[in-house]
Amino acid sequence: MTQDLKKKLKNRWHTFTASEQRIAGYLLQNLGGLPFETAASLGQRVGVSAMTVGRFLRKLGYAGVAEMKEELRGGTGWLKLYHSPPSTEGQDARNENLEAEIRALSATHALAGGEEWKAVVHLLASADRVSVASFQLGRFLGLMFASLLQQIRPHVTFASGVDGAYTDVLIDSTEKSCVVLIDERRYSRHFRILAREVAARGIPLVILTDSECYWAHQLTPHVLMLPIQAERAWHGFTAFGMLFNLLLGAVIRARGSDAVYERIEQITAMRQQFIGFSGPGPAGAAAGKESRNPATTRRASLRKGRGRG
Repeated sequence: MTQDLKKKLKNRWHTFTASEQRIAGYLLQNLGGLPFETAASLGQRVGVSAMTVGRFLRKLGYAGVAEMKEELRGGTGWLKLYHSPPSTEGQDARNENLEAEIRALSATHALAGGEEWKAVVHLLASADRVSVASFQLGRFLGLMFASLLQQIRPHVTFASGVDGAYTDVLIDSTEKSCVVLIDERRYSRHFRILAREVAARGIPLVILTDSECYWAHQLTPHVLMLPIQAERAWHGFTAFGMLFNLLLGAVIRARGSDAVYERIEQITAMRQQFIGFSGPGPAGAAAGKESRNPATTRRASLRKGRGRG
């Protein structure tokens, strides 16, 4: 029955008012929590009145929240949505954690098959510049993604917001640029404020978040949501790592691997020049006998290595 509700909400989305879309967006992403909701609590979560929630449910054909929940309970899969596994310790706890990680990775991998995925990859590959921002505890996620994306395409920056204005995101970006915002619950105030401002300025916006961020689709169609693991007390970041790997691989294919390898080789050569690496250099590049152009030598070495594979 959950699929029936999802289909109903998606098919009638264009007929909903802005307030109704907020309610529908929350329902689509938070079915697992509905057994514990009332019209008042739903309204509080999305910023509308309980009366608005009631009118919306009647528009969908339900007498109220109770009737909607009763219909959902008719599907056997519904029970799994709000079943909390018993607390475990030792080996059982480790196995449970592993199973949770596997479920998260599987759900993340499935994102790569959707229409939203193709649009996000196109933006990341073709935008004239990409600005990435993330917040609070998840700040390292955006910094990691920006650093990796910078290896495979030009004009990528991590926006720290230390100037208090996000100048590089809001003023230096255009309709041909792309802004990527990354956060998960509990969300930073900057996350939503910046997302609204980016959307208001007509700058293409990508949001990478979790499935409780009901308002993301109100601002941009380019949203990739990772599943919430409500039974876990601490965030798991494995799914974000998988998401980044999949996105980076797709961007490499979109831009062409030859151009990407050319860029990586140039970056590696500059790192060797400015910082250097420990251990032996590329095969065949004996000390004192390197080419006058380190980038050329390194490209030839890497291509030779790829040819052997």
